[in-house]
Amino acid sequence: MQRYVLIAAAISALLAAAGTGSQVHAQGTRKVISITAVSYKFTPNLITVNRGDTVVIQFSNDDTDRRFAHSFAARWLVNAQVTARGTFRTGVADERRFFAADFGQKFEIEFVADQAGSFPFVCGIFNHGALGQTGALNVVVGSQ
Repeated sequence: MQRYVLIAAAISALLAAAGTGSQVHAQGTRKVISITAVSYKFTPNLITVNRGDTVVIQFSNDDTDRRFAHSFAARWLVNAQVTARGTFRTGVADERRFFAADFGQKFEIEFVADQAGSFPFVCGIFNHGALGQTGALNVVVGSQ
């Protein structure tokens, strides 16, 4: 009987340890990415994070023409839980949720990357996306 109690205790300890490990992985880490927007491009325009990471995008409109607004817009943002801070306009247009900033303005958006895959984003202002102001958030499973 004592042997079965020890085996049960060992199995319980292993299951508890496995559960703790998966919780830590699921929570991920905090990734802060600074994106600058200038005439028809984002820098950087390709972002890679791990699934479960809390992503903070710090967006800055540094357009040298000083006349353009720029935005960070994506279809995947429509249903995402996003915390936004700073000076921006927001809404949904063209089936994309957008966060827009005039020249010199900055904002940040924060969300959890809870699904793996490649998620495109675009500047939703007039034809900026068509002129090349696009990018992608790649969410991978596992460590980078």
